Amino acid sequence: MEKQRIFEDHHQKSLEEHSIKLLKDIDFCVFDLETTGGNHNHDKIIEIGLIKIQNLKIIEKKHFLINPEIKIPDFIQKLTSISQSDVETCPKIHEVINEILDFMGNSVLVAHNTSFDVPFFNSVLKRLNLPIRKNRSICTNLMTKNLIPNLLNSNLNYMSRIFAIKHAKAHRALDDALATAELLIHFLNIFIKKGITKVNHLYYPRNKFELDKIHIKKQTPEDQIKKDLAEIKMPFLISIKGKDGVILFSIPCANSPQEQSLLIDKLKTLDWEILTIKLFGTLYEAIVSFSSVFSKFKNELKMEILDLLEKEFLQESAKEYPKDELKGKFLVIRHLIPEQFIVYPLFSLHKKSGLIFRYPGHKKKLLQYVKSKHSKFKKNKHKKNGIDPQIKNFLMNLIQQNIGNPEKILLFDGANLADSDDLLERLDSFSSVKMTSFNFPLEYIY
Repeated sequence: MEKQRIFEDHHQKSLEEHSIKLLKDIDFCVFDLETTGGNHNHDKIIEIGLIKIQNLKIIEKKHFLINPEIKIPDFIQKLTSISQSDVETCPKIHEVINEILDFMGNSVLVAHNTSFDVPFFNSVLKRLNLPIRKNRSICTNLMTKNLIPNLLNSNLNYMSRIFAIKHAKAHRALDDALATAELLIHFLNIFIKKGITKVNHLYYPRNKFELDKIHIKKQTPEDQIKKDLAEIKMPFLISIKGKDGVILFSIPCANSPQEQSLLIDKLKTLDWEILTIKLFGTLYEAIVSFSSVFSKFKNELKMEILDLLEKEFLQESAKEYPKDELKGKFLVIRHLIPEQFIVYPLFSLHKKSGLIFRYPGHKKKLLQYVKSKHSKFKKNKHKKNGIDPQIKNFLMNLIQQNIGNPEKILLFDGANLADSDDLLERLDSFSSVKMTSFNFPLEYIY
């Protein structure tokens, strides 16, 4: 057993060393353009910021204000704070293009929206009768969406905020390029911790490096699994899989010491191959997701899991919810991603029935969703529950137990939307409660 642990530790260290070397050997050039508009045929560059990354560190910066030789539209001046007078005495693009190209060299080009920056830059090169850049490119915007599923907002301002990156001047080329560079370095370190083995994974990371999921192999030492479990600070759904991916055991957890002990005991008794952990913002969402797995278990295992859930989470007074009291109600819970929430119609509850929304940005979208769902409910045209009845009963008891707790849930009646101001006031209050138990995506699993 000791030899096996030493072997696994050495393997993990070797994998991380390989990942570090793999990425350290790549040179990146992060760049951002500010332009007079988005038309490749007649719009011009007014500012470009460039950042060079080697050995996973920023080593050099360049910045140019460019005279576009055309009028900068008023809305662009307002957006960027770059006025016509700011660029009148600046160099024209053809006067600095060679310096820009030399800085880029053969590096991997990086932008937060390569679908705009790279084609626009190449259109400028074509106008100057210069060869277009054929460097490989990486989009940190797309990378963000692949690493953080269900992300509704991936703009650079928001990403800087949730990853604690300084970004003082949005829509200024050097500041945007610097924030993008720091975001890239953050992501590269995530790829290292998650054991990247191929450069191509940087370009196509989907289903391999999500920050809310981890797969643990059977060969992993028990002490390491215990350590991994103990470090998780947010609710999760754990699935123990055997050969051919068959789920042998699964349960939503809040990660108490009792749950950790139970899971380790299960691993000792089951003939398992892969242990999968999926993070959630609340236990409620984990339970809804778990229902589709639960329905496939045999009755004996179902009863065992329900008994464990009730002992862990329910008080005796909440064992039977008053069904009429929750009729026509909607449940709002916090999503794993900051500033995002989920609303579920309790009368049509299943994994795909919920709406993920940002608040306050999606007020109108939320109200339209609730009105539409409640209208179908009144006309009895809504889809029936897709959640297992036994799991629904447990979930409703848990909801009943936590009504009025602003740290847990917000419950409202879809019939009372005539006074939508009241609902919005309650959402304001609910969203203002700061949760400090975990800090996703800065804290994730690997």
